[in-house]
Amino acid sequence: ADGFAARGVSPDAVALGRPVLSDVTWLIGAGDRYGLLGENGAGKTTLLNIIQGKLKPLRGRVKIGSTVRFGVLSQQLDELKPVEDDTIREVLARGKRYVMVEGKETSPEKLLERLGFTQQQMWSRIKDLSGGQKRRLSLLLTILEEPNVLILDEPGNDLDTDMLALVEDLLDSWPGTLILVTHDRFLMERVTDQQWALIGGTLRHVPGGVDEYLRLTEGASAGGASHPQAPGFGGALEAGSPLGGGASGQGAVASAVATPSQACGLSNAERQRLKKEVASLERKMETRRGKVEELEQGMFAIDPTDFAALTAQQEAIAHAREELDELEMAWLEASEQLEG
Repeated sequence: ADGFAARGVSPDAVALGRPVLSDVTWLIGAGDRYGLLGENGAGKTTLLNIIQGKLKPLRGRVKIGSTVRFGVLSQQLDELKPVEDDTIREVLARGKRYVMVEGKETSPEKLLERLGFTQQQMWSRIKDLSGGQKRRLSLLLTILEEPNVLILDEPGNDLDTDMLALVEDLLDSWPGTLILVTHDRFLMERVTDQQWALIGGTLRHVPGGVDEYLRLTEGASAGGASHPQAPGFGGALEAGSPLGGGASGQGAVASAVATPSQACGLSNAERQRLKKEVASLERKMETRRGKVEELEQGMFAIDPTDFAALTAQQEAIAHAREELDELEMAWLEASEQLEG
């Protein structure tokens, strides 16, 4: 797919009567997986609308590749309103019968099962679904449209830990360009490769990810600027870190950047990758443990004289335990590397 670019963009928020962003240059290519950080009101939605061509900048230009096909999951799930009176099965029947996931052909129904839907729920009307169910369904329908640029605005809203892990697995296999806005740092670090931040009305690359963004916003606050700490990421800073105790912004950045590398010989990029991997494995382990427990409980519902069903269930339990063992081993190895 062609990429797209925004150069020197200065969009205006008409409702606010003032410019939101100025002099923004962002080049996005095929296959890039970018996370967009910023506090509420920083201009994230404005920039996403600029990227899609929904909003024209006051100055500068936006170039969208001729083969770009956008798929968008909005916070308000507006994309579901036209079909809210239909059942899930009716909506799926109008779309593609098969989709490629992780190099394999699968049906939308199978994907929905992976996302926690039962066969009975396929007959539910869209308007009767819970917030989390609507979000998962909207994500699936967006992917089924086969866009090559996927824009997700807070896809983790209304989702519990298990469902977030499943959404992460689905996004991991996404082959196109991904632009993600979320206050869930674990989701951000798991499914994106690089992060960008809207700070003070402009866009900047943050190679250190969420940690660097927090240092920058904390430093701005310490220096008297009006940039409060980003909501949703506040818990990331530990008590007694170099950012506490009234340290200056500049000193805090230097300390926080240097310490991890000195402590375990890892570069910032390596440390970031390992932290992503550990967080991802922890979520997967939690999901697999739940699966093992569910299968074990299922043994009691099987007729004791149905030896074939008992054997199949035992094999399923053994397979789930093997998967859990593999995840625990991978988690242990990654944790040891991270601790040095």
